[in-house]
Amino acid sequence: MCFFGELIARGMQLRGCTGALVDGGIRDIEWLARMDFPVYARYRTPVQSIGRWAVNAWQVDIYLPGATSARVRVRPDDFILADADGALVIPQEIVETVLERAEALTEKEARIREDLDAGMSLPDVLTKYGHV
Repeated sequence: MCFFGELIARGMQLRGCTGALVDGGIRDIEWLARMDFPVYARYRTPVQSIGRWAVNAWQVDIYLPGATSARVRVRPDDFILADADGALVIPQEIVETVLERAEALTEKEARIREDLDAGMSLPDVLTKYGHV
């Protein structure tokens, strides 16, 4: 069953929403890609959702399945960072700290790539930089 598709996304986008994280199925992938409206979901499906769901709350805490814990709390003001690898929930009160650490890690990874491209071995890179 689909919980989210292009028409729902369009309605949300027109009301100021900038993307969606769906703990369920989505459809209309090509239409969503054209909308500049990122959607991350558990699975894709051709089955539409009309008559199969109802909004029962909004702006409330929810809990989604996690990778390092059974459930992850997501609050309305939390920051969601998602890409093809998955989604992260960053509590709003630590977003700035996490961003600073992520930028430092990104710089470190760039130096590691340069050293690997210059011929350094992976064990030597790990000795030089430690775990990334």
